[in-house]
This record gives sequence, C-alpha cells and structure tokens, in this order.
Amino acid sequence: MSAMMTQSCLPLSHETHIYGKFRTVGTLAVGKDVNVVLSVTNPTEIPKDLNIKIRACSIIYTRKEIHELLKECKKLHVKPKEEKEMPLTITYSHYDGLLTADNMIEVTAICTSEKTNETVRIQTDIVLKNPTIEIKVLGKAYMNKPVTAEIVFTNPLDVEVSDMVVNAEGSGLLKDPLTKRASAVKAKDTITIPIVITPYRPGKKHLLVDLNCDKFKNMKGYVEIDVQEAE
Repeated sequence: MSAMMTQSCLPLSHETHIYGKFRTVGTLAVGKDVNVVLSVTNPTEIPKDLNIKIRACSIIYTRKEIHELLKECKKLHVKPKEEKEMPLTITYSHYDGLLTADNMIEVTAICTSEKTNETVRIQTDIVLKNPTIEIKVLGKAYMNKPVTAEIVFTNPLDVEVSDMVVNAEGSGLLKDPLTKRASAVKAKDTITIPIVITPYRPGKKHLLVDLNCDKFKNMKGYVEIDVQEAE
C-alpha cells in the first residue's frame, strides 16, 4: 500500500471559529519517524488560548483502534487572524510492533478555547509505506520445467529483522500456494530468497509474492512471466 493520508476538521461546539489541518513532513515509511505538523487558524479578531489534546493510535482499515501510540497535552496562543503551527513527532519506537498489517496511524487533536467555549476536532489517517521487494526470474520459463525466481529484500532498519516468510502464488505457475521461510536479516543487509516454480500453462502469467517478518507485514510484489511451450 502506498504512503498516503486523509484528514477532517469537525466542530464540536455550537459556534466554532477555529480551523485546523495536519500535514506530514518527510517520508511516510515503516521504520521511519512520522513527522506531522498541526496548523491552527484563528480567523477572528479575538486572540485565543488553546488547550490541545493530541492522541495517536494504530488502526485497521475499518478505522477500529488497536493500540494507543502517543498521548500529549499542549497549549497554543493564536493571535487574531493568525495561523500557527505545532510540530509533532511519532517516533519509530512509539509504533514499533504495534501497527497492524494495514500500516495505518490515526492522529487526533482536540483544540479547546475555554474563554470562548469553542472546541474543534482535527483528525488525520496516515498510511505508512512498506519497503519494496524485487523479484527476478532466472532465465526463460517453459511449461513443465522448473525455473528459479529470486525474491530480494533489503532491511532498511538499524536492527535485525527475523521470522522471514515468503508466500507465493500464481495461476499457471504454481498449482498450490508456496511458502518458504528464510533466515534473519541484519541491519541494512540484503537477503536473496530463491523459490522454484514449475509452470503448467503457456502464456503471460503473474507470480504474486507476499513477504512477512517480525517488523514488516504484507510486503507485496509481482512479476510477469511469459511461459513458453516446452522446447
């Protein structure tokens, strides 16, 4: 799933003249710190002192909360007609091991001005990108003849990853899904995992690969293989 974010700004009081939005800074990738900036706008002629409750949690695609990652309370003074920014960092240590396979983080800011009795909820959903995997087919593919495909993965983290499991499938290439385990990968190292397939139908086929380990889930890739009639 590609890195992305969605967001909303919802008034929680009858008359609210506070507006806000989130934006991200830098790379949205599993293993990296997530840098977010909260921008709050006061369009009125009255200065506002805001109490801001910030919370981040891991969620699944239905937006059901799974783990709380971060909880902070901050204060912000916003002058009349001013837009003010507040940085927030969700470090890798905050979410390491707590993401679901969807790699989604929900960040919420409840901004309250007690003096003017205004409250607004600003919310964003962030999806982090997995590392890419490379799939190489060694040589031409022929019907009913084994051919080797290599799955290449580079560990981007500063720590070792373990419990490597490759799942592969493909109509016309594998009659049954294939599962293969691999050794741990040290920090910044690359591993090549060979698998053997025996195509049983000619034509252009797709080999679908899913790679999982203790730090990354559902790293997906595919390669098109042109299967020739047996020589």
